[in-house]
Amino acid sequence: MTNLQEIYIEWANNLKFREEFKKNPEQALKNAGFEVSTADFQKIKAIFKLDNSQNEKLDDRISK
Repeated sequence: MTNLQEIYIEWANNLKFREEFKKNPEQALKNAGFEVSTADFQKIKAIFKLDNSQNEKLDDRISK
């Protein structure tokens, strides 16, 4: 199983993953080779708050 920190690192460093994740988080994780439990997937969705305003704020922080 993949830990959440690995996914965050991928999010922070891979624009393609980040864009795919915004559209379809479950598929993006699979495409990147991450295996996560249902509980961790729910945590990931909560962390990244899959609404665009939150994603844009996170993108701004990462790009600085």
